[in-house]
Amino acid sequence: MSQIITVHSYRGGTGKSSTAANLALLLAASGHRVALVDTDIHTPALDVIFGGAVAETRRRSLTDYLIGRCEIEDAVYRADGDWGHDGFFLIPARSRSAAAAEILGRGYDVGLLREGFDRLIDALALDYLLLDTHAGFNNETVTAMASSDALVVVTRADRLDLAGARETVSLAERLGGLPLTVAVNMAPDGLVRGALHDEVERAYDTQVSAVLPYAPEMASLAGERLFCTAYPHHPLVAGFRRIITSVSNGTTGLRR
Repeated sequence: MSQIITVHSYRGGTGKSSTAANLALLLAASGHRVALVDTDIHTPALDVIFGGAVAETRRRSLTDYLIGRCEIEDAVYRADGDWGHDGFFLIPARSRSAAAAEILGRGYDVGLLREGFDRLIDALALDYLLLDTHAGFNNETVTAMASSDALVVVTRADRLDLAGARETVSLAERLGGLPLTVAVNMAPDGLVRGALHDEVERAYDTQVSAVLPYAPEMASLAGERLFCTAYPHHPLVAGFRRIITSVSNGTTGLRR
């Protein structure tokens, strides 16, 4: 059985991609076979988060697959050797040969995304497929959410971020009541049971699964180590683990 988990935010700058990367690595560290797909073709983040190794070694990407330049299996970067866990895979959004302007100009069959996700699960014998999305809503994001067993929404506890809560919840409902897990990121001290925390729960009509504290150490790690490997006992990592528990505790559907 395998599970598809989409990590999403309504606005940029919430730490969504970093959260997705840490969740994927923690799942792999637990012995699961995990692939992380960067579906953000416009502003990809995996290359930055995982350093230069991906950019230097990959020749194909999700974009190459979508425009018919390769098979989805050709876009897989086996990352287990670099990050110390067997069965950890990355699928970047773009390669050097595939620019965003090319896919925007040529277009693609959006059905290829779902087909590609299913093929990755089968070809890599995955336990978890994590999808890092573009902020807001576009074809890739909606398709990722529609393909998922669970949705992790990363938000900040300010009213600008909360402005999109109604749209996110509405879309999840239209997709068949997609289970929603909400994580409040970069939280200042005192937020855990503050008024904004309660406002987040009201906005999304669900409990906040994790409050992720602001961690200044994060800024110094890009391209070197992920936060969960550099600071395994940090409260932020405990928050990542709570997110994993919330989407893996049997309340979400498992794909056979």
